[in-house]
Amino acid sequence: MKSISVRRILVPYDLKEESKVALHQAVFFGAISKAHIVLLHVISSTESELQLEDQMHAHVQEMQIDYPGEVSFLIEKGDLVDTISQVAKQESCDMIIMPTHGLRGWQHVSGSLALRIISETSVPCIVVQQREMRSEGFKKIVVPIHWRSQILEELPVIVQMALQFNGEVHLVSPPIDDEHEDEHLLDQVKSEFDKNKIVFTYHQEIDRVHFAKKVARYAAAIDADLICSINFSYEYLYTLMPRSEEEDLIYNDAQIPVLLLTPEIQDNQVYVVPFWH
Repeated sequence: MKSISVRRILVPYDLKEESKVALHQAVFFGAISKAHIVLLHVISSTESELQLEDQMHAHVQEMQIDYPGEVSFLIEKGDLVDTISQVAKQESCDMIIMPTHGLRGWQHVSGSLALRIISETSVPCIVVQQREMRSEGFKKIVVPIHWRSQILEELPVIVQMALQFNGEVHLVSPPIDDEHEDEHLLDQVKSEFDKNKIVFTYHQEIDRVHFAKKVARYAAAIDADLICSINFSYEYLYTLMPRSEEEDLIYNDAQIPVLLLTPEIQDNQVYVVPFWH
């Protein structure tokens, strides 16, 4: 099982005003463990670094006014997806906090591109829109259960997130597929929360149609602070129909931040795009 100790946070940053929310989230989250925050700006091979260095340095200085930990920046040339993944590994980052603002954003960081970035690394990624982090942190965490075993691998990260903020977890699932296997999986998940004395609830939807959108609506209805989901988009990002349920989560209308966890153990399940998607 995977665990998480946040010592270094990577923030891909495009110097745009609407991306500053990711800096704010990194400062809030990093202050708990005094993590080292690394800002990363990715440019094409034809761009010059000289003018950008002053801007990045100014942002670092601004963050250091209120942030007790270390802040640094990198400017790298290359492909956006590959560079973020490589830097996260080289810098031994434990968390990536990534701004995304649709097709208006930095190098067109649309849902599918954001998911390509997330799917290329096993580092937990928090995707933020424009909603600022609340002063009490992630008190209500919504976790969709897809009846797949990868949730057990990622469960320690979810547990630690809940313990970090003294939060409660709200499990949401589609209908059970296999009564024996799925109920056993659910019991394992519940047992882990009971063992760590984490308050949790369980809600089951009546069908699978637009499950991700239902999760997002449920999260909005309970005024959740975070949606934490396993990322399965790696199974179909490079197909002819790359639209994924994860996109429905990261672009939820309530702008709730989404923590996506890409499993290190990826099974061979073939994804079939449902006709209603």
